[in-house]
Amino acid sequence: MRNKKLVIWDWNGTLLNDIDACINSMNVMLQRRNMKLLDEATYKRIFTFPVQEYYKSIGFDFLHESFEQLSVEYIDLYKKHSINASLQHGVFTALKQFKNGGFQQVILSASEQKALEKQVNQHQLDIYFDELIGLNNIYAKSKLDNAVRYLKETAISPEDSLLIGDTYHDYEVARALGCDCVLVNNGHQDLSRYHLEPDIIFQSLADAIKINVS
Repeated sequence: MRNKKLVIWDWNGTLLNDIDACINSMNVMLQRRNMKLLDEATYKRIFTFPVQEYYKSIGFDFLHESFEQLSVEYIDLYKKHSINASLQHGVFTALKQFKNGGFQQVILSASEQKALEKQVNQHQLDIYFDELIGLNNIYAKSKLDNAVRYLKETAISPEDSLLIGDTYHDYEVARALGCDCVLVNNGHQDLSRYHLEPDIIFQSLADAIKINVS
């Protein structure tokens, strides 16, 4: 792996351990509608991007309730359930390691921008990042356009960048950008459902940062 200059971090599931918050929020919605509740294994098996497909797989009918309406309800619940969400094990060690190594670090997230900033500040992580890159809406669409814009504005080559995430969508973004990718398998998806290169998948963030990026 060639020398790197930039680490692009995913937020939800990679740095923030909000899996329970997401499951609990969705289960409130399902309970309100007398629909079958999710357990963790089912959630990690069906969660996907775009999130509209995730909602459909659960059983929501957008002809009956719009995705926009459901998103607002979900985000209101998530804000309550995620207040006490902890960081994934090894976050501070990883961020300090890259910062001390002279890397630029950014967060690239499908979270709404202000919500992302609030969560990062709540966990006192803002000092580690050059920029927080969220979305300008709550509908969790692709992060790719924001990543392309950032690399163009900073004139950083994709080959000098490493993306660290927890979902197949993170892998897709990295491939589209042309940068290397590392995935942790303790986030929002069971990555064994995908045919990915085994050497990019790690069981924890602590294992992932042992790779040689310098």
